[in-house]
Amino acid sequence: MRLAACAALLLGATAATAATPKLVRLYPPGGQSGTTVEVELFGRHLDDPREVLFYQPGITVEGIEPVTTGVQNGKSYAVEPGYRVKVRFKVPADCPPGAYGFRLRTAGGLTEYHRFFVGPFPAVEEDEVVAKGRNDKPETATAVAPNTTVHGRMNDPTDVDVYRLEVKAGQRVSAEVEAVRLGVERGIPDLHLTIRGPDGKVLAAADDSALYVQDPVLSVVAGRDGAYFVEVRHSTFNSPQDQYRLHVGTFARPTAVYPAGGPAGAELKVKVLGDPKGGWDQTVRLPAAAGDFPFVAAADGVPAPSPNRLRVSPFPNVLEAEPNDNPDAAGAAVAELPVAFNGVIGKSGDVDTFRFRAKKGERFQFRAFANAFGSPVDPVIWVRAVGSKAAPQRATDSRANQLGLAPASGLNRDTLDPILEFAAPADGEYVLGVEDERGEGGADYVYRVEVRPEENAVHAYVFPEPENQYSTQLRQAINVPAGNRTTVQVGVFATTKPFTGELELVGVNLPKGVTLHAPKITPGTVKVPVVFEAAEGAVPAGTLADLVLRPVGAKDPLPGGYRQTVLMNIYGNNDYYLHLPVDRLAVAVAEPAPFRVEVEEPKSALVQNGEMALKFTVHRAKGFDGPVTVQLEGKPTGVSTATPVTVSGDKAEGVYLLGAARNAAAGGHRITLTAVSGVGGRRGYTDTEGRVFVSSRPFTLTVAEPHVEGKIARTSVERGKTATLVCKLTHLQPFEGKATATLARLPRGVELVEPTREITSKDKEVTFTLRATGEALVGNYQGVALDVTVLDGGQPVRQLSGSGVLRVDAERGAPPKK
Repeated sequence: MRLAACAALLLGATAATAATPKLVRLYPPGGQSGTTVEVELFGRHLDDPREVLFYQPGITVEGIEPVTTGVQNGKSYAVEPGYRVKVRFKVPADCPPGAYGFRLRTAGGLTEYHRFFVGPFPAVEEDEVVAKGRNDKPETATAVAPNTTVHGRMNDPTDVDVYRLEVKAGQRVSAEVEAVRLGVERGIPDLHLTIRGPDGKVLAAADDSALYVQDPVLSVVAGRDGAYFVEVRHSTFNSPQDQYRLHVGTFARPTAVYPAGGPAGAELKVKVLGDPKGGWDQTVRLPAAAGDFPFVAAADGVPAPSPNRLRVSPFPNVLEAEPNDNPDAAGAAVAELPVAFNGVIGKSGDVDTFRFRAKKGERFQFRAFANAFGSPVDPVIWVRAVGSKAAPQRATDSRANQLGLAPASGLNRDTLDPILEFAAPADGEYVLGVEDERGEGGADYVYRVEVRPEENAVHAYVFPEPENQYSTQLRQAINVPAGNRTTVQVGVFATTKPFTGELELVGVNLPKGVTLHAPKITPGTVKVPVVFEAAEGAVPAGTLADLVLRPVGAKDPLPGGYRQTVLMNIYGNNDYYLHLPVDRLAVAVAEPAPFRVEVEEPKSALVQNGEMALKFTVHRAKGFDGPVTVQLEGKPTGVSTATPVTVSGDKAEGVYLLGAARNAAAGGHRITLTAVSGVGGRRGYTDTEGRVFVSSRPFTLTVAEPHVEGKIARTSVERGKTATLVCKLTHLQPFEGKATATLARLPRGVELVEPTREITSKDKEVTFTLRATGEALVGNYQGVALDVTVLDGGQPVRQLSGSGVLRVDAERGAPPKK
């Protein structure tokens, strides 16, 4: 019956079924608002592209098609299938500048997450405007009109690109590089920026910025009419082909905005800071929804090329009033919580203080914002009672989970902004202090501290694969072949304190025909295996879904939802310079896979200190004879697995070994086996490129106590003779019939006269006769174990127990060896 059903489900699959696509880069990486941009996507296995899923509203797709021919040096050539896709992005005129995340969906599923950048200026290609030769000197510089975006490329590690623009005295000469922000899988496009005057002298230079870290920004005021030069090069001798977007012109490039946020729905008057001509006031209407808001500063009718970040909160603003260095000064204003405190660390050694009122037992979270929106402040916040001489409660950093960010490798800059969790010990007035940890300060050292009642949220995320150094987004998008299943490990974390009670995971906005199967999540659980199943005949489609958690039996979810940190720009020892948070899970129904895997449900328990052989079958569609590799993902605590088992095309069945330590978590565990086409590249099983992942139906693996435990008496044997070893038996759970017993981990040259003995659940001991041959080496040997195999439900269950000591002695009267 099951075989017939499997065959029916595989009728629509063929050996040519699309594989998991991989998107490496796009070009151009951005475009101007109010235009339609033709973009090429480069990767592998991009055959049969279907749609582009954007994470933010605004951009629409007018066309999508594979690229079959290319042109190089005036000659056309055939493009290998699946390597390039052409899309047309329509960017409306009111599309806010910034980054727009997306994934390409093909017949095989969804690609990695990448970003397309929108700016206000017309874009030109470096290659289109460069005359024959290189533009690496002022004499051969590329002429560009003011307020232009150049799409450029570092052709080799020593490449230098120089651009020339004509400006009038008193105008700004501004430049901003987008390179690190574009994001690559490996490496880091760390570029250096220089502005030179008409005489060739350096007016400003930078290879970093507080605003965008490795992406530099510069702005100066022209002292006279003439040609000014903007120079782009590598900060270090990086690899070639690093691409960038260079915004160059007379625009203002502010480094900060004060205050750095305001109440939701309010009209906010801000001071724009960091411009060489001085700051100015600008008014902005904040949205009704809380969160981050992209604020675009404008001067002389020209907008900045990229936005500054403002916070939108449901709290009123309190702005610092200097002097506010003395926390105990009389007459200071007292704020009522919740509130948002705003200020500027205006000079070195500056300390800003704010007073607030709290009642005993009230719990609040103080969250600082500075690094998160590009301020140079490295904030420290502290709280104490007014007039108290006791040491204040301090915070210098935060943890990723406190920020609602999924755990990830590398340093996330946002965690440099501290969070302080405060419980008022008594009714009264308290002081909040804000300072720079290094004692620095300046005109654009802007900060914001939001104070809200303590709230706990619970989030879900796709747990990182164990070997993802070279594929940081490994299986973060869910691709489910129609009529099949796939399993991923979903992690769970809380922002403030561990959750209590059992939770259940719920998928919201999954593609039609896709269901989610997850075990109950108990307190202390870090991750669980989650099965996504697509019904037979499900139409290939993709959505951006949410994963929420709720108490078992409840209707409403807990605060939280899906959170994932996308890592890009790997550099050095597993360091990542770009951490991109996303709040939706990409899920797609792919075309049917040409195989499926079924597991024979275990008829017995996996006992602690034992092992079990799982039997599985790979069902192939007609015409598919490729290898399939099988692996258990998401092992229960204390359960060990064998290396992945590869079943060749001429076979259908296989055996997968499981083992359990003595401390393995007892009870029933819902697990699956995952099967993947092919044998992988140099990264083995975890290499997703060109492969299809499916999983078995969930089945229960029961981990139980051993049937019997052995205690092996200390024994000695003389070389060339025999000895009796006695093992005392303690029965932990009964078994029927007879079990087979032997000894494991005997030293070389020591053997059993009778290889096996039989025992019953009534036996108190078992004896073995040992023989030490001439090859045995004299000495003490630890770790000799009792090896018992019990038939449970017709299935052999093997276990090890005991740890005895065996001493091998030399023959009596034999001369000592030299």
